[in-house]
Amino acid sequence: MKPLALASLLLAAPALPAYDLTIYTTDYPPLSMVSDGKQHSGIGYDLLQHAARVSGVSLDIRSNLPWKRAQQAAQNTVNTCAYPLTRAPEREALFRWVGLIHRGELGLFALNDVAAPTSLAAATRLRIVVMLGTTAENRLKERKLPYSTTRTPADSLLMLQDRAVDLWAVHDVVARYYAQQQHMAIRQVLPLARADSWLGCNRATTALPANKLATALEQLQQNGEARRIARHYLP
Repeated sequence: MKPLALASLLLAAPALPAYDLTIYTTDYPPLSMVSDGKQHSGIGYDLLQHAARVSGVSLDIRSNLPWKRAQQAAQNTVNTCAYPLTRAPEREALFRWVGLIHRGELGLFALNDVAAPTSLAAATRLRIVVMLGTTAENRLKERKLPYSTTRTPADSLLMLQDRAVDLWAVHDVVARYYAQQQHMAIRQVLPLARADSWLGCNRATTALPANKLATALEQLQQNGEARRIARHYLP
């Protein structure tokens, strides 16, 4: 092909969309929900879409990486973020914390007909499951509680349901959502830690889109829209 013809084709080709921020997420209902590997919904997704419209910041939301790799991408790549990230002391310096997604706490959950441990010391004698790469896993490590891991909360719940484990370490909002969806009788037996979920970005992220999105997310928390979105998933 002649150089002139090639240049004409390149000029005629549609431009690829440019996004202000690339955001990675994972299937962690109801904070983030992914179906067919690409269809997104959930509290965090709806909140971010609303904030993007208000702020004019364009977002490319993806779920094509395992959660641990998604967090690494946000740490290592400019203008890249991840949600839902629990804002915890060991993570404070790793991300630029842009906006709150949902308040909550981590706990140990059991089936209603299982005897509950009365302390974390008693829980060391029980079988615990947790999702890999989460702050719930970090809290279990800190307390020297033995555990096994899964890649999704749904897999953890299945192990609890099948009585392959005694306790499930997870966010209270996630346990509540699954209990409603699966019509399961589960309860929190012990607290682990406060665990608010945030959008966290690379620390070198461009200030203008990050600040605009942060302002929009704060407004949605203050005007009640964030609560309305949460009630849609947790009536």
